Amino acid sequence: MRDPGLRVRLSVALLLGSMLLTLLSPAHAQDERRTKVPIIGKIGGGSNRQAFSGKFQSVDLKRKLLMVDTVEGGSTEYFPVKKNVPVSTARGEKLKVNELKPGTTVIVYYEVRDDRRTVTEIVVLSTGGGEEAKKANPPS
Repeated sequence: MRDPGLRVRLSVALLLGSMLLTLLSPAHAQDERRTKVPIIGKIGGGSNRQAFSGKFQSVDLKRKLLMVDTVEGGSTEYFPVKKNVPVSTARGEKLKVNELKPGTTVIVYYEVRDDRRTVTEIVVLSTGGGEEAKKANPPS
């Protein structure tokens, strides 16, 4: 190998080959994937599940509106509601939304999406009317 040009060409070919292998290697591809930044809208645009507890006041199925007083009784919260929203007691008994009685303590689970509430479930904690509670547990 007395040709100096041949050595230069071989060196350049080896250098280009090693750079090509480095660029195409799986480790380099993983490094590229790790540096990508996720789209912000996809992270923050989800729904937000919340809960509100209070005393059931009334439901207007014609207007699809549920009214629940705050526990302190200072104000009323209004929720859009459908007649087929799941309603159950704390023990798991199923009810219909129109079977709720005023004064019943409930938890309203809802999601907020684009500033709109959607009721997903209502759980009855205790029934209103202290007379029923007194009759159910007679003094001993």
